Amino acid sequence: MGGYAATGDIGKAFEYFKKIKDAGLTLDVFVYEGLLKACCKSGRMQSALAVTREMSAIGMPRNTYVYNILIDGWARRGDVWEATDLIQQMKREGVHPDIHTYTSMINACSKAGDMARSDKVLAEMALAGIKPNVKTYTTLINGWARASHPEKALQCFKDMKSAGYIPDRPAYHCLMTSLLSRATTSEEHIYNEIVNICKEMSENNLMVDLRTAAHWSRSLRNIERRGGKLTKALQKTFPPDWNSEEVRGVIYKSIGGDEDKGSDGEISAFSEGEDEHFSRHFLN
Repeated sequence: MGGYAATGDIGKAFEYFKKIKDAGLTLDVFVYEGLLKACCKSGRMQSALAVTREMSAIGMPRNTYVYNILIDGWARRGDVWEATDLIQQMKREGVHPDIHTYTSMINACSKAGDMARSDKVLAEMALAGIKPNVKTYTTLINGWARASHPEKALQCFKDMKSAGYIPDRPAYHCLMTSLLSRATTSEEHIYNEIVNICKEMSENNLMVDLRTAAHWSRSLRNIERRGGKLTKALQKTFPPDWNSEEVRGVIYKSIGGDEDKGSDGEISAFSEGEDEHFSRHFLN
């Protein structure tokens, strides 16, 4: 059942839940956690609520992990209010929120486009003595990038490093996409930051995939029409296959454009494709 829960196959998860129940086996908290995970991962939040009602009916208390599954489910939908309500329920029941709780709450803020609320979440974390971790910082970077605030995303990136953490691939990805969406030759500080981050990525052997390379390349044309220092720095983060014109052509077509387009190729820092990339490499 755990395997089906991990992939969000709610039908199979409920099928095995029924088999366990019909066989008279003990339904412990781990069984319900698996079922809740399947519901939330598939976006079936009403089904998740039905599961929690059954847990309450048999007198099974909700622990931090159960609450975190539910909060993450609402966060994926960008439902800040439901996520906030669950945190309040946790506290009333004497269940303490942890770093995963707050990181999911920040993700809810990001999805809802309400990053101002994330500052309150960070303040609440500080009062509870909980420090942000790599995932928290990466979620903040992604949130500010989605909200078209590259300067704030950059500050979170710097705070992450100041706290002693090494940025992961999703952090670099979200930050660079955001900076490229805003950079122009007149914004020298942004231009220089992109060059420095490209250098960091290259030194850490962090390469992006072809689809990301295509997006970044199209944004780059709005900054350097004929190539230059930034172009050379950015292309050091591209995969070797990028040098093939045939491969580039296929990738550009797949993202709805062609290699010769200029400003029409500008992308949002939180386009659907970029958001899927973040979710695939970080949230799951």
